[in-house]
Amino acid sequence: MSIASHSIPFGLIVLIFLLVLPASAYAGFRLGHYELRRAPERYAGGKLPGESSLGALLALLGLLVGFTFSATLGWREASVSAVVEEGAALGTAFLRADLLPDGAGRPLQEALLSYARTRITPSGFHATRANVDAVLAQTVAAQALLWPATMAAITPDTPAPVATFVAGGITEVLDAHTRRVAAASKTITSGIWVLLTFAAGSGLFIIGNRAALQGRSMSWRTLVFSLVLAAVLVTIEDLSRATDGFTVVPQVALINAVADMEAALGVEPAPKAQP
Repeated sequence: MSIASHSIPFGLIVLIFLLVLPASAYAGFRLGHYELRRAPERYAGGKLPGESSLGALLALLGLLVGFTFSATLGWREASVSAVVEEGAALGTAFLRADLLPDGAGRPLQEALLSYARTRITPSGFHATRANVDAVLAQTVAAQALLWPATMAAITPDTPAPVATFVAGGITEVLDAHTRRVAAASKTITSGIWVLLTFAAGSGLFIIGNRAALQGRSMSWRTLVFSLVLAAVLVTIEDLSRATDGFTVVPQVALINAVADMEAALGVEPAPKAQP
């Protein structure tokens, strides 16, 4: 299971959709205009081919867009919930470590703070494969210190209920990492994006083509439809990105958890992470 990466910058994706979809409609219009001039008798009397196929294509496009939008919205909600749950798990484990007698829990609390700092993803972070792997390596290294710190903090003199309570908090932190990675691993495959883009471009191409074959000029309605369709596809891409789109997964729960830990330990806040 691996966190999804996005090699193409979000701004470039927006530009591609805003250019390609209206251009598809215009290309279809120019081809239809050429066909009409070449063989006007073929389209006399309103005989236009492709009406059934256009309706079927637009219906299929609606299904594809609807299902994809629903999937990405569910993935975004899962990612938001995973961040909130992880922030709560870190805060709970930190407080449970304070129950250990004779200050034995402080090293464990410091390890939790170091780990929690690695869990905050800065806004604007570009999730290329190299960046994702670097962040994962950092957080896994900090995570590897949690269980040894737990074992060192729980001495033979620690009451069994307290030891179980503290260890349970740490295992919940580890489980929260697994759930968050699972949520972040969901993304739209390149094959689905090719299918969506091809279906949208083909539909607009046929709409522009039929307008020209009817002897009409390029309608502003076609342009508006292409822009709305581009906006929907951009929204789908935006929902599939956690950090570098128009909307991002909020990190407030983790930021607040780290701030509470720093205040409880009396340490200086860490420098703000860079994207």
